[in-house]
Amino acid sequence: MSMDSAPNRTVAFAFDIDGVLVKGQKPIPGARETIQLLQTLDIPFIFLTNGGGHTEAQHVAKLGQRLDLTLHPRQFVQSHTPYLDLVPEFGQQTVLVLGGHGQQIRDLAHAYGFMKVVTSSDVMSECQHIHPFPEMTGSHHEEHGRPDAIPNGKLRSTQIAAILVWTSPRDWCLDLQVVTDLLLSDGGVIGTRAPTNGDEDLPNCGFQRGGQPRLYFCNPDFEWSTEHAHPRLAQGAFCKALAGLWRHMTRGRAELEYELVGKPTEPTYRYGERVLREYAAAELGGSVDTVYMIGDNPESDIVGANSFRSQHGIKWESVLVETGVYTPGTTPLHEPLHTARDVTDAVKWALRREGIVFTLDTGYYTPPPTEEALEGGET
Repeated sequence: MSMDSAPNRTVAFAFDIDGVLVKGQKPIPGARETIQLLQTLDIPFIFLTNGGGHTEAQHVAKLGQRLDLTLHPRQFVQSHTPYLDLVPEFGQQTVLVLGGHGQQIRDLAHAYGFMKVVTSSDVMSECQHIHPFPEMTGSHHEEHGRPDAIPNGKLRSTQIAAILVWTSPRDWCLDLQVVTDLLLSDGGVIGTRAPTNGDEDLPNCGFQRGGQPRLYFCNPDFEWSTEHAHPRLAQGAFCKALAGLWRHMTRGRAELEYELVGKPTEPTYRYGERVLREYAAAELGGSVDTVYMIGDNPESDIVGANSFRSQHGIKWESVLVETGVYTPGTTPLHEPLHTARDVTDAVKWALRREGIVFTLDTGYYTPPPTEEALEGGET
């Protein structure tokens, strides 16, 4: 059957990456062929990951190299990709960015369109005593801090409008100190204190009610897997640590107010759906009515897909694979619609469920779904 005569597809896929398509630097067996199959069938898909630290173009190029495939940056949604929606509001205002090392996150924020970017190393370059214990990390901040990055040349006359955490902060001691200073400041100016702090007549006892910068996190993961025998603390742990410090500093009178994106939050799935709809329309001339989220982590991929309610009537279905975080044979905290051995089995099961019969050599067609197809029988 000619691909040109095949009916327009309404099924789509969203893939986590680590533990689904790759492990470390190596592709999971069958991942390349599975993605290539969807490309052959003109079925839209995106990558939805809590990874980050690079632009979408850089990250998708790296993934494409690992899988030996050509992929489009518009198919890639990282933990911080939704920050692009903040550019109209904060693009011309001064923002503090946290995460990464050296100039990595400064460069990334500039690439997104944030023009006035300050790092905690910049803050320390002008206010050396802001770090109470600089002995072990001071040389890094001295090397990478740029006083000229402070728009007005002086912290005392610079208003920080937002704090954006892009990846896991490296120097927790300094970053926790700088963030709490700013959240207590008058109008986002370091070295000041807002008169509204502790005012019981105001919401949240007046804390974060004095023009302080708005606080954003992009990855709620508390831990992540490395080569160490046990998971290591991640950006979510930094958020919890800050919240605990804030509770103590405000004597239990105020909760830390912040905005959060990244799986499994609703804003990230909403953003991912928008990207998928736009990609399907622009590149394939089609629409989407069902999305299969294929992931390895029940506490991000699966719960996110299970709980998301589309504003466009699109149905999200979750499929758990056994090649990553999930331990085969155990009961996941959040039940997927289906559990598959790997990404190849997951995609083939979903296509059969949709009644899409395919062969790599002759194209595909869509007969009415049969009982065998719906039960996941081999086509």
